[in-house]
Amino acid sequence: MLKTYRAQSEVCINVTLRGHHVHLAFQPFTLGGSSFTTDDPELQEAIERHRHFGSRIRLQPSSQPPQMSSPSVAGQPSEKTFYSLNDAKEYAADEWGISRTLLRTREQVEATFRAHHIKMSIHP
Repeated sequence: MLKTYRAQSEVCINVTLRGHHVHLAFQPFTLGGSSFTTDDPELQEAIERHRHFGSRIRLQPSSQPPQMSSPSVAGQPSEKTFYSLNDAKEYAADEWGISRTLLRTREQVEATFRAHHIKMSIHP
């Protein structure tokens, strides 16, 4: 099962995995915060044993995972759900190589998604 861990700041931690120390660098977001996603159950267990898990590092809720597209129906645009506008900006910049300076407002971000035939929504 794929799990995403989030932090309010840029985070790098060391965990013990299979008897070895492993350095994990969370992926930073432009306006603060970071995340790390893995499907390795042993690595997930190691992260959840870390002393900062639960305080500085939290498991992202999986009830409505962000950045999951719903299937497109007969030419209708697909939809992507994000937890914040910053996450949507990060996705657009990473996925389509768009400069973050062109994604300053919500309208600019929504226009970018429309241009790629994707409906963007922000999870409350």
